[in-house]
Amino acid sequence: MSGSRVIAPGSPPAAVPGEATRRYLRALAERGREPADRTAVPPTYKRYRYAGRLVLPAREPHGDLLRGLLGVTRAEWTHRGVRLKRPAPSGGALYPIEAYVALGEPAGLYHYDAAHHALDLIRPGDHRPLLHASLTRVSAGVPDVVVVLAAVFWRNGFKYREFAYRLQCQEVGVLSAQALALGESLGLDTAVHLRFDDAACQWLLGLDPTREGVLAAFTCASGRAVPPGPPPRLPAAAEEHPPPSVVDRLPCLTALHAASAAPLPGVLPLPPPPSPGEVVRLPAARAVRVADAVPLRCSPEAGFLPRHITAETLATVLAHAAAGYPGDLPGCHDAPVTCAPHVLVRRVTGVPAGAYRYDRLTCALVAADGAGDVLAGPLRPNTRLALPEAAAVVVPVGDQTTGSATFGDRWYRLQQAEAGLVVHRAALAAAACGLTARIHSDGTNPTTDAVLGLTGPLHALSFLLLGIARPGSTVTGPLG
Repeated sequence: MSGSRVIAPGSPPAAVPGEATRRYLRALAERGREPADRTAVPPTYKRYRYAGRLVLPAREPHGDLLRGLLGVTRAEWTHRGVRLKRPAPSGGALYPIEAYVALGEPAGLYHYDAAHHALDLIRPGDHRPLLHASLTRVSAGVPDVVVVLAAVFWRNGFKYREFAYRLQCQEVGVLSAQALALGESLGLDTAVHLRFDDAACQWLLGLDPTREGVLAAFTCASGRAVPPGPPPRLPAAAEEHPPPSVVDRLPCLTALHAASAAPLPGVLPLPPPPSPGEVVRLPAARAVRVADAVPLRCSPEAGFLPRHITAETLATVLAHAAAGYPGDLPGCHDAPVTCAPHVLVRRVTGVPAGAYRYDRLTCALVAADGAGDVLAGPLRPNTRLALPEAAAVVVPVGDQTTGSATFGDRWYRLQQAEAGLVVHRAALAAAACGLTARIHSDGTNPTTDAVLGLTGPLHALSFLLLGIARPGSTVTGPLG
């Protein structure tokens, strides 16, 4: 099965590498603002018909990891009532990502039931060796746990249409950054995997790729090796109320996901030559532990107070955003390799307001040769209100098409996942420094590109506002 491709019915394969990506990007550029069809809202939680349930005990590392990723851990009180939320940010708080877990003890392939903090058995037997073998880069020995992240396409597709795939890819990056931070605090050796055999994973999990797609995985080892258990047995447990196929509803999303299924070897494209500009030296980054910031992070609903932050704080946020991570992309242990952080400075003591590229090797800002005002772009009302009072904006930037020459259409998925990882690490570092941060995806538009001085295939990939939260009518607190 290794190397096979799953092509969705009705979605012909791309004629050349990157063609599905280009069609998808054109569809995003041409899309209008369609009202969400609230009559088509899918269930928030996925359930399986009972085949065995493992209730996760309190204060157990792997259970705490899953709760810290996707568990229902927060409550938001507003004048409209109480809304239950999860630990990591998700576009529209729709949470399209599901987690599937392979354990060796008790051996089985499970689905994480976030609503009940339990594992539902999908298929008995030890699936860790098979899932581990499907990864492009594997470690010696079978890991304690293999977690696979898959997107239910229609869960946020009903609202965001084709744009949902971009949000889903970025969300698995956010969850990967969250997993690395949680793994540090729980004593788990965690690694992110973005390159794997999609067909093998989809088949083992029993997923229909026209409805739900595997986007990322991570492995965890605690030092307590669990030897391989009994081999897998069939059949898989049936899913309750499966989500609808999106082949006809979201054809560009379906075609891009199908075209990106094969894990090609890939060679990273050469980065563009650094643009010259005035250099602003930043002070040394503060020593913070982002793992401690996981319970502190929140997305401000009422915007920011118009207050300055220190240059040291900005340096700390950018240093963590640009840091390497344990993953399977070549060179990622030193730094993200598909995108790089830029920053819009608005209120940072000692740093002139403006657009900059962050140089991680010198820990300095290089002024961008851009023009215009981000506020002149097509921003939504909440972004237009929050942006003028934010202290800074972290913007990962990358080339969305050149990498597809060697990585194929999977390049889009890899890059968007890294963009999510970059902004979430920045958000966690901001929380460790006493700030708040919120992603505003509408900030990635041609006006922002012009302000950052981006040319050719380079574009803004995400848009993270940083600052001091303004007290508002929304109160968020932990559950339990």
